[in-house]
Amino acid sequence: MTEPNLRVNLVEERGETSVFIDAEIDADGRLIITGEDIGKTPEEFWGDSDYEYWVAVEPDQKDRVLLALIETLYKGDMQVVSKFRNLLSEKGIPSEFGSWV
Repeated sequence: MTEPNLRVNLVEERGETSVFIDAEIDADGRLIITGEDIGKTPEEFWGDSDYEYWVAVEPDQKDRVLLALIETLYKGDMQVVSKFRNLLSEKGIPSEFGSWV
């Protein structure tokens, strides 16, 4: 089981139609992206003031998602190792670096 409350906010847009989207790892280890639209647009389309939606990925598929995201972000980037190390450092994620000279 994973730690509860591993969540990041991806979108928080307030306005006539407010949009909130988060990504989280739930207590069962699933990756879930959830969203909620509140206001004018859902009222017009659905007849209700809010619209909630989500995409869930089972724990045994998270490694595939991780590799797909890394490929999408860094494919062809010759600075990928440095950029990835910087990202891990900025987010406080422990890692190990090694090299041979």
